[in-house]
Amino acid sequence: MQTPAAANNQSGFIAFISLLIISAVALAIAASISLLGIDEAKSSLSFKKGQEALKLAEGCLEESLLRLRDNSAYTGGSLNLGDGSCTISVSGSGSDRTINIQSTISDPPDYVKNLTATIKLTGNSIRLVTWQEI
Repeated sequence: MQTPAAANNQSGFIAFISLLIISAVALAIAASISLLGIDEAKSSLSFKKGQEALKLAEGCLEESLLRLRDNSAYTGGSLNLGDGSCTISVSGSGSDRTINIQSTISDPPDYVKNLTATIKLTGNSIRLVTWQEI
C-alpha cells in the first residue's frame, strides 16, 4: 500500500510529464505555422518579382517596336530600366520580324522572363502578329 506522500509524488510526476507532452505539441504546432508563414512570404515575393520582370519585358518589347518603326534596320540592344535590364534581339528581314526579349530583375536571386513576338512591318506601321512568354 502506498503512503499519501508517495501518491502525491506519483501524481506530480504524471502532471509534469503531461505538461511536457502538451508543451512539445504546442511548440511543434507553432513552429509549423511559422514555417508556413515564411514559405508564403517567399512565394509572394517570387510572384511579385516575376510580375516585375514580365512588365519590364513588355516595356522593352514596346521600346523595340518604337525603335523598329523609326529605323527598320534596328537589330536590338540592351536597356537598363529601374532595378532591371533587358536584352532585345531582332531577327528577320523584309516585313517579317521576330523580336526576342530577355528581362532580368537584379535582386538575388535574379528573376528572368523571356518574350518572343512576331511582327509585320508595313512602312511606318507595325502589326503585332504573335506574342508569347517562353
